Amino acid sequence: MVAHSRTPPRPGGLRALNQPQPVRVETGDGDIPFAVWNKRRRLPVEVLEAWRIDDEWWRERPVSRLYYRVTLEHGGTAVLFRDLVDGAWYRQRGA
Repeated sequence: MVAHSRTPPRPGGLRALNQPQPVRVETGDGDIPFAVWNKRRRLPVEVLEAWRIDDEWWRERPVSRLYYRVTLEHGGTAVLFRDLVDGAWYRQRGA
């Protein structure tokens, strides 16, 4: 166990991990991703699995997202999601 330092957190000392980043995604039939843009490079993707999360419906801005775990052209994986409230696409670190 780590001892408590008794030092209060300083402003800006905490940061969220794995924050979603806006990304450009090309979709096909059924709005399924088939390519993602990494800077100026287009990377074809293959969808491995998909799931939907609907949560916090009582808030001013509810969470409604359609997630895709994809394989990238070079063999890595990523998690993409479409925010169903605003229609924007985001990428998170591979899972």
